[in-house]
Amino acid sequence: MPHGPDAVHELITEAGWSYPVTSRRLEERRPMANISIDENGNSMMLSELLHEADVQRFESYEDLRKKLEPVCEAESTARQTGIVGKLKETFLG
Repeated sequence: MPHGPDAVHELITEAGWSYPVTSRRLEERRPMANISIDENGNSMMLSELLHEADVQRFESYEDLRKKLEPVCEAESTARQTGIVGKLKETFLG
């Protein structure tokens, strides 16, 4: 199962679109699409992912990977930290 930028690319190809593709177009057509962000099964809604990435458009598949991969990796890392790690971070810095 594709995850991260590859999952978003799959939505684009399934829709029959070609690059460039705007974030607005993706959000209008598939805002609630559940995107797997890592191989551990963590996911987020497409609209949330695009908002976090703060991008207007993707010029190519490579551009999509460059813009979304850091967001997916950061979100995946944050979710792996778990509640204990978050509490330590909050109270111990």
